[in-house]
Amino acid sequence: SAASDVYKRQAHDKGLTVVALTGRNGGNIANLLQDNDVEIRVPSESTARVQEVHLLTIHCLCHQIDEVLFG
Repeated sequence: SAASDVYKRQAHDKGLTVVALTGRNGGNIANLLQDNDVEIRVPSESTARVQEVHLLTIHCLCHQIDEVLFG
């Protein structure tokens, strides 16, 4: 979406790494990512499947961040 493109540009302007959760073919954002960015793509044509995997991915990332920060 246009908003995610703006957020990606702002992150890059601040020297941050972008972590993009994408589906199917990666969409427009996949082509805008830099070498140090991370794309987690769910290569499915099913929107429901993409959303399920994104939700699981977010929970796993949050769990790991919590472990690193708080043990």
